Amino acid sequence: MQESMTQTANEATPDSFLSDLLDQQQSLTAVDRFAQTYETDGAPAGAKYYRDLIPISAPKAGQQYAFEVDLDACSGCKACVAACHSLNGLGETELWRNVGQLVGGTVELPVVQHVTTACHHCIEPACMVGCPVEAYEKDPITGIVRHLDDQCIGCEYCLLMCPYDVPVYSKSKGIVRKCDMCHQRLAVGEAPACVQGCPNQAIRIRLVDKDAVLDESEANQFLPAAPEPGNTVPTTIYKSSRPLPRNALPADYFAVQQAQGHLPLVFMLVLTQMSVGAFLVEQMMYSYFSLFLEDVAASVRPLHLGAALFLGLLGLAASVFHLGRPLYAFRALLGLRTSWLSREILAFGVFAAASTAYVGCALLDFFGLSISQGWQAGLGMGASATGLSAVCCSIMVYVATRRPCWQFPATSAKFLLTALTLGIPTTLLILLVGAATTSELTVHFVMTEYGRALCQVLLLVAFAKLLLELSAFLYLKGRQHTPQKRGALLMTVELGMTTLRRFFFGVVGGIVLPLMLAGKGNVADSYHPLFVGGMTLLMLVLLMIGELHERYLFFAASVAPKMPGVPAS
Repeated sequence: MQESMTQTANEATPDSFLSDLLDQQQSLTAVDRFAQTYETDGAPAGAKYYRDLIPISAPKAGQQYAFEVDLDACSGCKACVAACHSLNGLGETELWRNVGQLVGGTVELPVVQHVTTACHHCIEPACMVGCPVEAYEKDPITGIVRHLDDQCIGCEYCLLMCPYDVPVYSKSKGIVRKCDMCHQRLAVGEAPACVQGCPNQAIRIRLVDKDAVLDESEANQFLPAAPEPGNTVPTTIYKSSRPLPRNALPADYFAVQQAQGHLPLVFMLVLTQMSVGAFLVEQMMYSYFSLFLEDVAASVRPLHLGAALFLGLLGLAASVFHLGRPLYAFRALLGLRTSWLSREILAFGVFAAASTAYVGCALLDFFGLSISQGWQAGLGMGASATGLSAVCCSIMVYVATRRPCWQFPATSAKFLLTALTLGIPTTLLILLVGAATTSELTVHFVMTEYGRALCQVLLLVAFAKLLLELSAFLYLKGRQHTPQKRGALLMTVELGMTTLRRFFFGVVGGIVLPLMLAGKGNVADSYHPLFVGGMTLLMLVLLMIGELHERYLFFAASVAPKMPGVPAS
């Protein structure tokens, strides 16, 4: 009997051992399974290993490719980031895919959810709409949004247009680049790098119905605190069997990060608006209100208009330094149909031509050549109108990004008030220079007849602009951590010194000095030429420095919603 039991146990041992192995096989981790497959069958370079991760057929009419992310399977290992970086030969700090975290829950049951994100290949891509050189295209069959590197001029406007901070600027190449879903691989049935690199198969390529995605975007649900999907209609699918807690937020949600300052654009915007403001003030003084006699106007106008034109051309020249490939700037008019940046460039080009013609007309009149008053008036109105339209295009360039800090009312008020804030003292300074160089005018006459009125108007304009900027700090009282509140926090902490300097220069140049000049009496010797000229020059310099600070804050404090873990642009 004992011998029979021993024999039975020995016969059962292989079956038990096999059962144990099968049980272990079912409990292997994703990394173990991946390594076992590699050792048994060789390197997983063939499509057969990932056939279930990509569609077996091309998109049909009304469909397109899209990423699908299984949040339950994403462990935050960043293998997808490494695979994308290696396969595409990206720079050291250039990332087309990022991994972030969503945190929430309670103290007793905290929740941490890893999220991998890349280009969402939107149905209505803002990067393609805003690009001035048509360097983006959406494949009509696959729906993949591709960037055409050879077409790009490196203006970086797509970085502002894309609400998900997808495009990445490459300093070494001077262009912007982005994820293209490894379209060459998909074309031959091979999965993208991020899909193959994920050891847990958390990323897949799926076919989505465009109409269904459009309908789902109406619910305004994508990821917690992410930009609203209704703007560009992203196609990426995030799925999970475990619903996220209602208080789930990106781990860096409360981190206040300074955005890029864009110094060339700072100088471009301030100088061009200063130029347009000088032309507008000139039109109001010489044309509409007839403040000067004809001979006096003819003697001062060439200097006034020439200085205004020079400022505008200097601003346009400064904008070229913002381009990564300035030699290809001539392509910037290709996007006129959709891009406000192309329209801004065209508008300023027309403004430069009209103002140059107006300056030429004033010079001919100065040298005694007969110029029709109708021609002069028409060219003056044309220069002012085209300049104003160019400033309006500048406003729309930033309003079109749909950033909360760049809403139309505040942006338009800032840009137009900057034009007046700098145009008025520019006009006054040129009038004083004209008084010092011509016999028809005196400094006392200029100040008593026109200077005091100009200072009073400047006082009101500068006060209104400073009050508008101060209103941004009202968001600090809000309970919600909105982009406007984060921008105000930036201006009080990280950008605090810049903010203090801006208001110091604005108050002294726009309020204190105009009050001193406007408050002087009408006594004949109350306006000493050197004193008034020096004060006016100082006023203009301080106001210009203040406006440069304001425009830098306009960019650096422009906080916008972003995907979890994606750096601010």
